[in-house]
Amino acid sequence: MIPLTITDYRPDPELDAELAELVYRAIQGWSDQRPVTSGLVRSLLRPAGMTATTLVLHRSEDGRLLGAGALRWPATLDTPGRTWGPLVLPEERGKGIGGAVLEAMQEVLARRPGTRMITSEIPGARTCGWSLFERAGWVESGVSRLLQRELPPDADKLPSPAPEAAVRSARQGEYLHKALADLFAEVNPNVDYATARDTFARWSADARYTPDGLLLSEGPDGLRGAAIVYPLSNPALGEPAEAFIADVLTSPKLSGDQGAAVRAGLVAGALRAGAAAGAEVARAVVACPYLTETMQAAGFSVADEIRFYAAPVASEA
Repeated sequence: MIPLTITDYRPDPELDAELAELVYRAIQGWSDQRPVTSGLVRSLLRPAGMTATTLVLHRSEDGRLLGAGALRWPATLDTPGRTWGPLVLPEERGKGIGGAVLEAMQEVLARRPGTRMITSEIPGARTCGWSLFERAGWVESGVSRLLQRELPPDADKLPSPAPEAAVRSARQGEYLHKALADLFAEVNPNVDYATARDTFARWSADARYTPDGLLLSEGPDGLRGAAIVYPLSNPALGEPAEAFIADVLTSPKLSGDQGAAVRAGLVAGALRAGAAAGAEVARAVVACPYLTETMQAAGFSVADEIRFYAAPVASEA
């Protein structure tokens, strides 16, 4: 039997460093390889609401972290939670650790009837990752694309947004909660307003956040679009610094041409912000075909297909 520890996640420098090393080694060599940091771990495991993220750990007899997984609970029952992992050190694979961690995660989830849970991004090339969920009865719930492109060392070598789609960075201390909430609600009409309301809080709570990475496109009628790009680097790993474009929102009230121009402006602004922050590569996980086309026009290429799986929802007995 594989011994597991199930606990509430609390940020801790030593644990976060252990988890960061585990994540990096687990994804090394795959399309989602990136410069993992303790700050990224804290951001991924940060609770979405008031309920602490549940962490499942497997350690060796001498205390070495060999595998981990987590359940990040939803802020409301109207939105799904997200899994993290299972992640296992490469030399420990094939010993049933991933299956044991996932089984423990499912047992915890079963004690919260009605809670929806979807996986974090799983590259299609990582068959051992998504097949684990399929064997456990999880159902494919969507496919996106992992896009990436290299960035020049000088941000001025990248195209600027067109004049009709001017983009600016957020100002330190600027109040953006309502404008971003309204925009998020317009773009995602099926999402509860509590989630929309917390857009700025959610984006800015990420350990990678800087105001320079929050791009805004404005018009005479208010906010027309916004994008958030997070810089990430870990020189100790020798990985190229990353600019991750986490979201691009464009108002559905715009005409087709206007929307395309704003999308292109936001992507151009995000690339320039990433390069200015020292990033050498830009990445994004995108489901929207229009945004995919815009990013490909901006020099991105498809690095992999990304799969998502949904857990069977436990019902009340």
